[in-house]
Amino acid sequence: MLLFTGALIIVRVIHTSYHTFLFIPWNLFLALVPLYFSFRLLKTDSRRMAWVYMAAWLLFFPNSMYIITDLFHLANRKSMPQWYDLLILFSAAIEGIVIGFLSLIDVEKFLRLHIGKRFIPLALLFVFLISGYGIYLGRYLRWNSWDIITEPADLFLDIARDIVHPFRNH
Repeated sequence: MLLFTGALIIVRVIHTSYHTFLFIPWNLFLALVPLYFSFRLLKTDSRRMAWVYMAAWLLFFPNSMYIITDLFHLANRKSMPQWYDLLILFSAAIEGIVIGFLSLIDVEKFLRLHIGKRFIPLALLFVFLISGYGIYLGRYLRWNSWDIITEPADLFLDIARDIVHPFRNH
């Protein structure tokens, strides 16, 4: 499926000479990162490394769902039919969702072993709430997952503002 979206983008670039959707492969790569961490999570024998992988997974998981918001970029452009651009954006969104849920299956397996079956729904609710907020940080405040390392003070300042003033952004 990733090759399908990549081929659509290549055809679009060749046909129009515009690089309009070249951000999609990067976003799909970022969607694959949590799948890598969830795979490593199940393969490690170290309890400490497992929780490191879990934290890294949680940090990058919103990227897989974020791709849905790329539908925001759909516009009527004369260079290409709108249905073609919708196909690119929609196929990338589906790929991101599938990749995200594949990683979530691995994380749920890990959590069943470490926190018990009874707490799984609460843990997943936490994951979805944090992911939704992560998507908001990316789409509207333009933060990236790696900014927690490159610009932690500014990122935490924005998060603190949201905590102190939760209704400032509707």
